[in-house]
Amino acid sequence: MEYAFTTVDGCDGILLSGRCTYEDGNRFHDMLRDWDFAANPVVRIDLRFVTFIDSAAIGMMFILANRCREAGGHIVASGAPPHIVRALRRATLDRYIEFR
Repeated sequence: MEYAFTTVDGCDGILLSGRCTYEDGNRFHDMLRDWDFAANPVVRIDLRFVTFIDSAAIGMMFILANRCREAGGHIVASGAPPHIVRALRRATLDRYIEFR
């Protein structure tokens, strides 16, 4: 998994790309540490370049959703390929993520 802080839908956001797996746990937590949830409780993530997501990475998305909710926000995901959307919905993450 690679990530970059960038503009997503005209707002501060995160671009994720590549395979999102268990091996990305440390990088994911670095990303969370560097994001200012107080200033940006709504996290816009661009998933158009994500090619694969495993169960561990889905768990990481739950962690992100919880951090957003604690700050009074939520996740807005854009551009996710259909197979990624299906995986996230199967995990009931659509309760916490607004898909665009």
